[in-house]
Amino acid sequence: MYAFLKKDILILIRDRTELVILLAMPFILIAILGFALSGVLSGDTEVLSMEVAVVQEDDEQQGLVRFEEELERAGVPTEAQNGIMAAAEESSPSSLLHEILNDEGLSELVIAREMDAAAAKAALEEEAVVAILTIPKNFTFDALQKMIMSEGDGSSLQIMISDHSATRSEVFYNIMEEFVWTLNFESAIAKAVNGEGTLPEAEQTQIGGVESVSSVNPINSFQYYTIGMAVMFALFVAATISGMAFVEKRQFVFQRILLSNHHPLVYLGGKAISATLVTFLQFCILFFLSSLIFGAFDLSNLSFWPGMLLITVSLAICVGALTALLTALTMRFGNDTITSVFSGGVVTIFAFLGGSFTPTEGLPAIVQQLGGWTPNGAALNAFLIWLQNLEISMLFEPLGRILLLTVLLLSLSVMILPRKGEA
Repeated sequence: MYAFLKKDILILIRDRTELVILLAMPFILIAILGFALSGVLSGDTEVLSMEVAVVQEDDEQQGLVRFEEELERAGVPTEAQNGIMAAAEESSPSSLLHEILNDEGLSELVIAREMDAAAAKAALEEEAVVAILTIPKNFTFDALQKMIMSEGDGSSLQIMISDHSATRSEVFYNIMEEFVWTLNFESAIAKAVNGEGTLPEAEQTQIGGVESVSSVNPINSFQYYTIGMAVMFALFVAATISGMAFVEKRQFVFQRILLSNHHPLVYLGGKAISATLVTFLQFCILFFLSSLIFGAFDLSNLSFWPGMLLITVSLAICVGALTALLTALTMRFGNDTITSVFSGGVVTIFAFLGGSFTPTEGLPAIVQQLGGWTPNGAALNAFLIWLQNLEISMLFEPLGRILLLTVLLLSLSVMILPRKGEA
């Protein structure tokens, strides 16, 4: 079997066209798609459209009344109070936040629905919403105290995001983070203009921030497409290695192997191991280059890579089993139509279903279910789960699917492969 493995690797190394497809092409697509996603908000946002729950625990009018009472208690002159209250009502952060959420330009992307805390939590668990935005009690009063009077610690919005809608959750989180940053920045400018000139950076007013109570980390475009392209082009390895089998059959290499008293399963096993090794090396190269050039992953995080290695090995073995099936079919029917159709059409369909081109969260449920049972789709889900630092127990389902597919593919390939006298 070692001789067969060595033969396949040497043939692949000499075929520069295949090497470009397996290594250079995915890296180019990672760069293109990674940069392109940053402008998705100015284009078609249908896939990223989302519903969020807004839990209003703050009473804005009560906060304004309390703020006015604090001004009177502080001995602020009546004329000054009137000016301050006019500014407070105009720049009330709660009102500004509702204007942002109900803005016509944002309505195509975010649909905000007010709910109580219990209903919002239930909606998040049922995946009816991708995030819960909680406006805490005394938000208006605490924010105004910090913005105008420079007293207190301000307040923070709380966001609970869905563990299963990472891309859309990140978009919403970024919108809220940008809102808070803008509010902080404009407040600092106003104090500088009305005070003693430009404030030192360390003294800029911070009325609050966005507090995420999710257990996951957001995923950026380069991380997503590094994984998406890697799992897609892993399928091309199966087509490439099995395509060699047709050439070997046409040149009677397979027949000579059988005449040398080698069992056909040894030949089939050599193809499977070759594909497994090539896939593993392909992932290592893509992950390393993407981390080095685009900063997709932290190469120094030793606790992160064992999980990535486990998923990579699982998918590589599954690709080896897929290669064995394509090889067996090629040997059985004696033509390369099967591998051509697989690489020319099936891989693209699998990539779409599995989410390599775009997240499947906004697609019909049937598409998501089918994608979860493709080797690349199951592996992509496992990578995303691990990347978000979720519980390792959540990897059992996608890895279990990969294992089941591997066993099924190997069983079919053993049954289909021609034996001596059939080739």
